[in-house]
Amino acid sequence: MEIPSSLIEITEKVGNDINLVQGPGGNISYKNDGFMYIKASGTKMSDVKKRNIFVKTDHIKIIKGIENEDKDLKKKYWVDNDSMRPSIETSMHALMPHKCVLHVHCVNTLSWVVQENYHHKISFLLKGQNWSSVPYIKPGISLSKEIKKIIDTKNSDIILLSNHGIVVGAETPCEVYAITKGISEKLYQGELNKTKISLTDFDKYLSFKEYKLPKYEYVHKIAFSNKHSIIAANGDLFPDQIVFLKNGIKIVESVSDLKFLKTLRNEEYPVILIPDKGILVPYNFKEVNENTLLGLSMIISRIPDNSLIKYLTKKDRNELLNWDLEKHRQKINN
Repeated sequence: MEIPSSLIEITEKVGNDINLVQGPGGNISYKNDGFMYIKASGTKMSDVKKRNIFVKTDHIKIIKGIENEDKDLKKKYWVDNDSMRPSIETSMHALMPHKCVLHVHCVNTLSWVVQENYHHKISFLLKGQNWSSVPYIKPGISLSKEIKKIIDTKNSDIILLSNHGIVVGAETPCEVYAITKGISEKLYQGELNKTKISLTDFDKYLSFKEYKLPKYEYVHKIAFSNKHSIIAANGDLFPDQIVFLKNGIKIVESVSDLKFLKTLRNEEYPVILIPDKGILVPYNFKEVNENTLLGLSMIISRIPDNSLIKYLTKKDRNELLNWDLEKHRQKINN
């Protein structure tokens, strides 16, 4: 491929960092000679050395298409004629003036950007950084144009995306990684303590064969905090939660409370949170669901007790679940 080896190395490094990327989330791009190489939708950054995960696009045509209000930035701007589609965030990457752009769902960043008025809370943590922020906007053209406004007026290299993540631009893959990792470390403010779970506590709940223990023990943490349990159950914090945990999290106080399951189809089962005991997940949970739940738990466990949470709306939820680009990504991962 016509891309530097450093892009491959950094892509793998980011993809293997659970603090930055969970499952197929996140994307990276590199511009060169009028083209832009960008991660394909639904692929994992961690797989970059196992197979090609990049799509070659015509950067100049994409920019012109955006300027001409083209609603369909799809196949006609791809250079490679194969089954892979460019990332949902292609227009955002194209509009960023930097040669290399990295977008991740950093858990330390998300633990702040899901809070009301987070900008004021973190200004001292990011002192000296060239950063801006945008309110939540559906990924794609609308978000890209909002970012373009910021870049044109403030020339920011770091943009925090409310209820979404962070996007960083630089001249090289190594630079963009260093900036992103540095921001992640600055925004880490501690997390819930690990609590030892008792597997015998789950025996009576697991009599419902539709459920099993989650892959990652970490996710049980939030069940031992009333405040964090409520945050988990009260709504959607970020897009991948809507897409890959679409049935939500339900607090169940006793086995008798599970009777509601009898009214649901298998594909409708929520994650179950049992206060002071832990978490159970539907038996049909796949790797992408497990990874998203882990990311969500890491985000929630880092949120201070006195925080006011800004959830995504029903409109935000419906836009994502009915979006053909997200349906494509779900199909790949399911």
